[in-house]
Amino acid sequence: MTGIVGGTVAPGFETVRATFERLFADGVETGASVAAYAGGALVVDLWGGWADAARTRPWRADTLSTVFSAGKPVAAMAVLRRVADGRIELDAPIASYWKAFPHPAATVRHALSHAAGLPAANASDISEILDRERFAAAIAATPLEWEPGTAVGEHALTYGTILGEILRGATGESVGDVVRTLGLDVHFGLAPADAARCAEVEHATPDWPERQLRGHGDLWARALGPAALLATDVVNGPLWRGGELPAVNCHATARGLAAFYATLPDLLPPAVLAEAIGPQVVGFDLLLQEDATWTLGWRREDAWFGMGGIGGSSAGSDESSGYSLAYVTRRLGDHDRSNAMYDALEAVLAA
Repeated sequence: MTGIVGGTVAPGFETVRATFERLFADGVETGASVAAYAGGALVVDLWGGWADAARTRPWRADTLSTVFSAGKPVAAMAVLRRVADGRIELDAPIASYWKAFPHPAATVRHALSHAAGLPAANASDISEILDRERFAAAIAATPLEWEPGTAVGEHALTYGTILGEILRGATGESVGDVVRTLGLDVHFGLAPADAARCAEVEHATPDWPERQLRGHGDLWARALGPAALLATDVVNGPLWRGGELPAVNCHATARGLAAFYATLPDLLPPAVLAEAIGPQVVGFDLLLQEDATWTLGWRREDAWFGMGGIGGSSAGSDESSGYSLAYVTRRLGDHDRSNAMYDALEAVLAA
């Protein structure tokens, strides 16, 4: 086994621990954490493996890792909190808050539900993408892929920056500012002390970044940006960790992400939460090239709503089973690992 699996599970959830341990024993995982809530209690809180490529730092309870798009719902929450307190209106034009935004038909609701028509930006330089002001300007200068509200496509890199500019124009806050008020171990823009807790990401295979851009069409390749953006020296570097690219650079523990879902009723008033997690756009996603149901920040599949991140991290909640689960990894590969954890938890709850 790679490293040592630590943490606890509640009585009856031993098979979930066994599933997590098997990921390391089978060599498909090198460093990760998983946490789950059920019935209002933390029933799974596990971590294991290594936090660095040299395998000198064991993964600990408070180890952070970048979770890519699994953090998009957290970025959405920053805006939804200001919707709840009346400072942002869902159906207001984005341009009423972001004055430089040139598309008057696009609304905050469109932005939250991936229907704004800007899934890709004319920006190919990594330094530009990682600079908030320059990337926001690039998004604003990019022609629409579709008229807002007439189609849908995941806004892979642009999502969080659009939301961030809405928030900044409305209240002067950044996404990270609002997320810090939630009191969870989930972050956009790490302080140096928190950056020291970060795991170093690694690729499951040497060609992993390039393979992510192949075979999905032109829009996908443009929306994900250059493959070099997924290079380990970028994702493990200070600009990625310390800046805010809220579509993809969320850093979290599994415990923090699972708690985000478990505490949703505490984060938003009932009416706002019901609207936020309910279906907003149902149709063929032009980026993902498959049918998708999008809410105001989450992808929804029947009773489950949540988000996976490129590389394998995932977090979500199931309304019928009443659980919340998060899986956070440093080994960028497929989603078989998080799927195994969902399956193991659901099997226990269904027994």
